[in-house]
Amino acid sequence: MLQITNQIREEIKTIPTEEYAPDSKPSNLKADLSLNINPFGVSPKVIDRIKNLSAKTISQYYPENKTLIKIIADYVKVKPENILMGDGCDGCLEMIAKTFIAKNDSVIIPIPTFHRYEFHTKLMGGIPEFVNMQDFNLSGDEIINRTSKKPTKLVFLCNPNNPTGKEIKKEDKVKILENFKGIVVVDEALADITTVNGSELIKRYKNLIIVRSFSKSFGLASLRIGYIVADPQVISQIRKVSSPFKVNGMAQELAIEALKDKEHIERSVEFLNQQRKYLIQELTGIGLECTDSKTTNILVNVEKINPDAKQVVSRLKEQGVLVTDASYFRVPKNKYVRIAVSSEKENRLFIQTIKDILNSTK
Repeated sequence: MLQITNQIREEIKTIPTEEYAPDSKPSNLKADLSLNINPFGVSPKVIDRIKNLSAKTISQYYPENKTLIKIIADYVKVKPENILMGDGCDGCLEMIAKTFIAKNDSVIIPIPTFHRYEFHTKLMGGIPEFVNMQDFNLSGDEIINRTSKKPTKLVFLCNPNNPTGKEIKKEDKVKILENFKGIVVVDEALADITTVNGSELIKRYKNLIIVRSFSKSFGLASLRIGYIVADPQVISQIRKVSSPFKVNGMAQELAIEALKDKEHIERSVEFLNQQRKYLIQELTGIGLECTDSKTTNILVNVEKINPDAKQVVSRLKEQGVLVTDASYFRVPKNKYVRIAVSSEKENRLFIQTIKDILNSTK
């Protein structure tokens, strides 16, 4: 009888089966602050476009939409040849890993951060080398120091960082690009509601690759559409591992409408920033320390409620409120949860619920 485990690649055996995103929502769900999406919703222009999509758009294979690529290039201030479409940021990360990471390659990952960098590194047989941030701040000097100790293929950076929401200082990013001769991948999935735009450095640094998403301020999370920004020579190599139909036609058509609706983008950004400030103000007001987030997610120290953050996650879930256990992001101590900005109603319900839980522990 065939032993299927004997046929599986060794790299697959190193990957955990559990994901932080829940498979299903509890029946008593009242507030979901566990996922980075746009609670303000999608542009009305996107909805109108859905109603008028032709049967041909849905029934036929769809290559890259040149109109969309031109609009994206204008948005991030590069040329169309600097853009490659992907199925969400994660799909872009997968293509980058397939292109550059080989078995036993060393890959630097500052932590805490998005766990999928580790996933894609291990999937390709690479070796993750974790660098602890001090007070959740990235140090360019520390990254350079680590890359000088052994041959390193690639560095993953997240700006703004997930789960902290903190931005990387431009001087630290430039220092890494200047001194490290390998590939530097900067994930800007959470950058749309900030002033962060690393694409301005693409002309100067050929080893810089940026990935971006339509899931946050544009509200297109379920369509799985994102893009890579890089030097044209880098783009041509990554394209080799991509499917010719990587992004579905409907997603590309709707992304055009999302990008065109500047008014909706501005309203979304204003709303998300206002609600983030509200959450931080309320949480710090009751003695729960928060990171100085500039985007949609915030890391919250819940030690005052319980030194084991998993217990806090469970108590909130019992009350119909979802947050994320920050241990998935390799936060050094298990006393943090990650929250993401939700609707005004859900944010207020979360604050009231966590106040009630805190008061019950006194």
